[in-house]
Amino acid sequence: MLWLYLALIAQFLNAAVILLDRFLVKSKTIQRPAVYAFYISILSGVVIVFWPLGFVRQPTIEIVWLAVAIAIPYILSILFLYKSLKLAEASDVAPVTGAVSALATFVFGFIFLKSGLPANFLIGFILLVVGTALMSHLRLGGKSASYAIISGVMFGLSSIFVKIIFTKTDFLDGFFWSRMANVGGALMLLVWPDNFRAIKNSLLNSTRSTKSLILVNKTLAGFAFLLILAAIKLGEVSLVNAMSGMQFVFLLLFALIFTKKMPQFFSETIHRHDVLWHKFISTILIVLGFFVLFL
Repeated sequence: MLWLYLALIAQFLNAAVILLDRFLVKSKTIQRPAVYAFYISILSGVVIVFWPLGFVRQPTIEIVWLAVAIAIPYILSILFLYKSLKLAEASDVAPVTGAVSALATFVFGFIFLKSGLPANFLIGFILLVVGTALMSHLRLGGKSASYAIISGVMFGLSSIFVKIIFTKTDFLDGFFWSRMANVGGALMLLVWPDNFRAIKNSLLNSTRSTKSLILVNKTLAGFAFLLILAAIKLGEVSLVNAMSGMQFVFLLLFALIFTKKMPQFFSETIHRHDVLWHKFISTILIVLGFFVLFL
């Protein structure tokens, strides 16, 4: 059962990451979502340490294009996620993005990989759509809901291209070149003058604690990713994927605890009785949708 504990710890960490994302995006030092998207994408460049060790091969043209195809929707997904987080609460945004991402991954897999849909796809689809609609229609504004949905679609598209690149090359090469493409995408954000000025101001004026918190947050995200890979190696991939829904349960608990204990840093309207039940029901529907889809 070690895989189960690893998967649960990974989703616990992912929930903490998304809550810290919300805190950082709302902070005064990061005024534009593009600034945070730049930080996250540029940090992918840490994989450059593998290059001088001789573990990575020169990419083919096909691998380069696939890496770009992974990076563009990935950067768009985090950009729109942070746009949504700037407008709405993390415990509302994350379940919607996660539900849309799961559905988009299956649909894009059907289109690009000719993979079949799971037997219980219709039931899972209904649960995810109802949970998402309940959360987005009654809790999210039009802009924040649209941004969350676009983020989920883009993340699903990026995930499919990740699957494709791993069929064309080994894991380390695919991982390395897709991460380096993220760095290229981060640099592309500098092309827009407003983004360039905002990123420059953030780099110059943000406090050391803010930069350290971003680094710690993304380190946690990387550790969670490694735990998921370990869980997949030890257990069934379908069960590990189904456990992804637990992230939203942990996020709901975090919002409940930290908003009360640290209201100066985390503010969510979760302590109103009607709001709590609304979020709880929506989250449970989405979690059930994950289990139905992946089991």
